[in-house]
Amino acid sequence: MNLPNLLGEFLEACKARGLSDHTVRAYRQDLGAFARWVAVARPDPLFGKESVTAWVAAMRAEGYAPATIKRRLAALKGLCRWAADAERLDEDPLASVRVPVRLPHRLPRNLTGAEITALLATGREADAAGAPATAGHADADDETGGALAAATLALALELLFTTGVRVGELCAIRLRDIDLAAGTIAIRGKGNRERRVFLVDEIVTAQLKDYIRARRPAVPGLESLLLTPRGTAADPNHIRRLLHRHVANLRLGRRITPHMLRHTAATELLNSGADIRLVQKLLGHASISTTEIYTHVSDDALHNRLRALNPRDRFRRG
Repeated sequence: MNLPNLLGEFLEACKARGLSDHTVRAYRQDLGAFARWVAVARPDPLFGKESVTAWVAAMRAEGYAPATIKRRLAALKGLCRWAADAERLDEDPLASVRVPVRLPHRLPRNLTGAEITALLATGREADAAGAPATAGHADADDETGGALAAATLALALELLFTTGVRVGELCAIRLRDIDLAAGTIAIRGKGNRERRVFLVDEIVTAQLKDYIRARRPAVPGLESLLLTPRGTAADPNHIRRLLHRHVANLRLGRRITPHMLRHTAATELLNSGADIRLVQKLLGHASISTTEIYTHVSDDALHNRLRALNPRDRFRRG
């Protein structure tokens, strides 16, 4: 069997199914890692419990995180399932193979109130300083500089926090996905599932309108909402670079990622009394068990607050 050809066909099939560029790129990276291991280890058979177990052992020996190993295994199983369906293999050799990979219990990393206030306030100030410069501006040689970059980051921060979208979903928003009259944005999430998120108030809506009005003549025909100063569609790495530089300028003292705004949005909604089913729908979780992790964060916050207040201790002191 020619593994590189099989991988190439699988990736093309993923594109044909409408999977996002991010998902296809992740499959390419994870299955490429398997192909590199195969070239050295030469397992026989190529797919099977013995080869998978050996690959997992090799990844553990190299120090890969359990989450990475689990994700790579899922990609390999996806390849074999497709190959069987497409009759590239007689059957799915991994259909009944189970290689347990225990993930550490880790709560989402949330932002503090002070961090959110600093991020959003500074972002709004940068946005209010002036309308986004036309893409292709003289300072576009630095793709993280200029008025357009500041306005892009300001809008990205507001949407990440107020809608809870993933950064990949944010960058995939097209102008035609936005319904300003209804105050909604259509989002294409994991598994190509579609959902709607909502503009929470007139301030965010006005900020979005201003950005669209200023960027529309800059790149005619380009449907992506968020742009770089070079006039191209902003991708997740561009947003991360803008955010990392912004955090460094604010001297917040730790690394902050776009996903932390999503975590914080979910936790704040639950802390404010939102129904967990509503939060599940907003975040685009296929299973409510994924959303339930945020209830633990809310419980921790409640516990810490109660310990700080501690009316029983006041009576002891009294």
